[in-house]
Amino acid sequence: MKTDTSHNYIVSINPTTEQELGRVEAIGREDIDMALNKARQAFHGWSKKSIAERQKYLRRVSDIILAQQNDIATLIALEQGKPIAESLASEIVPVLGILQDLTRHAHKVLKPHKMRHEQLLFVHKRSRYQLEPYGVVAVISPWNYPFSVPLPEIAAALVAGNTVIFKPAPNTVLVGKKIAELFQAAGLPEDVLKTIFIQDVDAPHLTHHPLVDKIIFTGSTPVGRDVMTAASHQMTPVVLELGGKDAAIVARDANLERAAKGLVWGATFNSGQVCAAVERVYVEQVIADCFIELCLREIKKVIIADPLEPGTHIGPLSNLNQLIKVQDQVEDAIRRGAKLLHGGNRLSRPGYFFEPTLLVDVDHSMPIMTEETFGPVMAIMAVDNIDEAIRLANDSIYGLSAYAWTSDKKLARRFFDELQAGTILINDAASSWGEPNAPWGGYKMSGIGRTRARFGLLEMVQVKYASWDKGDNERNLWWFPYDPKSAAFFSDAIHLLYSRNLATKSIKLIKLFSNKRFLTSTHWGAVLRHLDKLL
Repeated sequence: MKTDTSHNYIVSINPTTEQELGRVEAIGREDIDMALNKARQAFHGWSKKSIAERQKYLRRVSDIILAQQNDIATLIALEQGKPIAESLASEIVPVLGILQDLTRHAHKVLKPHKMRHEQLLFVHKRSRYQLEPYGVVAVISPWNYPFSVPLPEIAAALVAGNTVIFKPAPNTVLVGKKIAELFQAAGLPEDVLKTIFIQDVDAPHLTHHPLVDKIIFTGSTPVGRDVMTAASHQMTPVVLELGGKDAAIVARDANLERAAKGLVWGATFNSGQVCAAVERVYVEQVIADCFIELCLREIKKVIIADPLEPGTHIGPLSNLNQLIKVQDQVEDAIRRGAKLLHGGNRLSRPGYFFEPTLLVDVDHSMPIMTEETFGPVMAIMAVDNIDEAIRLANDSIYGLSAYAWTSDKKLARRFFDELQAGTILINDAASSWGEPNAPWGGYKMSGIGRTRARFGLLEMVQVKYASWDKGDNERNLWWFPYDPKSAAFFSDAIHLLYSRNLATKSIKLIKLFSNKRFLTSTHWGAVLRHLDKLL
């Protein structure tokens, strides 16, 4: 991404050639205000549509993506740098899966739900939970997955009845523009989705804005902090999907050949630019030499080339800043005593290509093991036992995903219970991205809230408790006036409702039957239907 200072444009750079791919016009703060006002106005009509009506637009978007899948994958390869096969697998497949899930099941999650009263004094009421949209939701997306991160979030916000302000990452504005065109082609009413292209300097104006009712942000932890700080001024709720330093553990009983193949892929796919990439591996010492040799064999097979070429495994890093960061971390680790077994260099050709890299003899004194790398780097540390591996895996400010490789079911359950992360996978890495029912989000500084699945859909609505009292009694038991018998009455009621002594319950029930207020204020039919609450 470059900024054209002579005009207010954001220029998209092809990371394979370092040449301009296209440009979009950036808007200023007044236009941000205008877009938000239009989205707020559109909300009133859009939120009144039924869920079924809103689902129809998602079906149309899905059909258009299906028809244009190859063109979209090619655009992603050109602007972001992942190979076309991977663009299809990790960008198109998840989006179509989630759109299908939302069109099939969103109404079941979002419809009002009847509530059964636990409080016997309220059983005559008819109550329910209503799930209502926030209003204007700002979706702020990253450059590493410019299609499969924002589009499902936009879809979930829309089907829940919100309108959306969508801000694509400056490095992938053309993919962002394509998303806007897909919804436009589906006939989405004007201003229900407003896609804005803004310079980074103007981003706080959006996150601080009083017309934004919720923010869904995906990006780095430092920027996530800034978003949260800005949002706090308006008490705007946020969902933050932030960085990761995802750990993998290889137990001595694991299928080592399978583990090496899976973990090399998990560390290098999308050139490692994945918040859920395998960035650090802990292997039991007794199998370390064998496992490292297998990983070296596999990483040497990774083909780095133009993402448009069919045989390419990984393409370039998406931008120069990321390339510099990865190179700095690798060089720092080597200076601190890490051993470089493979890679470690930028390719001497145009584009932001960095070799698949394997490091050993690493430890937690090195940023390569504690700070997010976001590059095709695999760092392996040998440990004495599983206890040490779990301790080190959890020794992180992050907790997005964690992976473990074992053939022991009991050990697998231990990993599920003890690893501190939002997603735990056994004998695989990062595959949950393709499952519509798998929520996405992390522990600790990997973020707040969840996207995807029903948990992500529930982030798009506010919960309202609604209760109807027929009002056919003179008054309710807890209303004025209070008289000298009121305290005794409520004391008896407390014993009747909550005592576990049947004799006490019986005595208090007899006393209440002699209380005129109780007799004239109680809905006996409702009480009889809920006698189980007394027993």
